[in-house]
Order: sequence, then structure tokens, then C-alpha cells
Amino acid sequence: MTTILWHPIHQTAEGNARQTIKGEDESDLEHPLALDGYYISPKSYIEYTKENHKDFAYYNDPSWRHYWENTFVVFNQKDISFKYDTSTGQIYDTSFDIDRSQDYLYVQEGIASKNISAFPYKGFLVIQYNESMMFWPEIPNKNLWIEAIPYPDMYHKTGMELIGAEFPLGRWLRSVNGAYSCHKPEINLTRGEPMYMVRFRGARDGKYTLQRCKGVVPPSKIRQKFRVSQALKTWLPQQSWTIIKDDVEEKKCPFNFLFK
Repeated sequence: MTTILWHPIHQTAEGNARQTIKGEDESDLEHPLALDGYYISPKSYIEYTKENHKDFAYYNDPSWRHYWENTFVVFNQKDISFKYDTSTGQIYDTSFDIDRSQDYLYVQEGIASKNISAFPYKGFLVIQYNESMMFWPEIPNKNLWIEAIPYPDMYHKTGMELIGAEFPLGRWLRSVNGAYSCHKPEINLTRGEPMYMVRFRGARDGKYTLQRCKGVVPPSKIRQKFRVSQALKTWLPQQSWTIIKDDVEEKKCPFNFLFK
């Protein structure tokens, strides 16, 4: 069983402005919504959706359970709503102060007051949600990968399509958040709704458990690794991914079974 530690991040304009190449913090690690007791923790997909599946024959099928046992649901932490003009990508009628839109979401393709995207609008608003997660293995393992995938019915309920991604968690510590293409002109999200799921692969036995990091913030060394990994994209644009992806994985000893 591989233990994956986690800690939430609430990205804000102020927090992002404090970041430097040698800084320790990944934006706001002590936001009220990130505090233990208030933050809605990720849950195993099988556990969270049990009521939806338990009466079907496949629920106890080993192949179905094997497919989903490495998958965990990440939840929305706040109520938020907004509309956008489909002809221009301009956000309006927001439940938040639009002049502080980056405290809630980052507009990647579209317009939100001072937050003008660096990429041209192409017919659908593209955003990155500001609620992020730090995941890292309790015991280092260069073979570990993490993947962000859509929660099954999110698109049908909200009109938001997750833009999936994966990276080698064992070799590159960076935060995970949801990036979405919005296919409805009005978006309404409520606290406790699933936002996306994360899947892990690369552990020797394929089994994983999530555990929140102890303390208000993660250890200094972990925070520093996340910050430096994130900064690598700035210093080596269009190169960092190849370097990280092609890093040599750990070889598995063919005689491991003798020590079990």
C-alpha cells in the first residue's frame, strides 16, 4: 500500500504575488477554507459512489473494483456562480467581486475585469479553478504518476468539461487543480460538489491510500520542492516536460517476492 500525502491550496492574487523562485509557499496554504475541519477531504471513488453502484452486479466484480480502487474524488469548497457572454468571453453577474476574480478563478481564454487572458477567446470560456491540491508520496518513488480525470456527471450538471492531464508525481512535485472548458453561459457550483478525480499509478501493488499532511502547512522542504518544480516551467519553457517525463524510473528488483 502506497500512502499519498496531501494538503489543499487556495490560490489568491495576493498569494500568487508573494511567490518567488526561492520562496517556500504555494500561494495561500492557510486560507480559512483549507483548514482541517472545514476542508472537505478527498474520498475514494468506490466509497463515495457506493449508493449509486452497490445494487448492480458489477459492484463486486474484481475487474471493476481494480479499475476504480486507485481513484479519488476532489470536492468544491465554496459556492460560486457567474455568467459569460459567449460572443466575447466576458464574465459578468458574478457571485464574487469581479475585480478580485483571481481569488476565485483564473481566466485562461476569456475576460474577467482586470484578468484578461493571454490566449485568444475561441467560443468557449476556459478557466482554471483556484482550489488546488498538493499530493506527494510518503516514501519517494520515481515510478508514481498522477492523472486528473473528469467526475462522470459533472459536465451534464454544470456544463463544465475538465481538461485532463497527468504527470510523474514521483519526479515532479506540482499542485493539481481543475481546468475547465465552459459549455454553458451560466455556471453554478455549490460547496461539496465533485470537481474532478485523481488517479494514481506506478506503485508496486497498485494500492493507494490518501492521508492529509499533519500540521497547518506542509513541511518546509516539501513546500520548497513544489515551488522549485513549478518554477522549472519558467526557466525551461517547452523543455521542462521532456526532461521530467524522460527521467529514468526506478528499476524493480526481480527478487522482491523473496522479501514479502
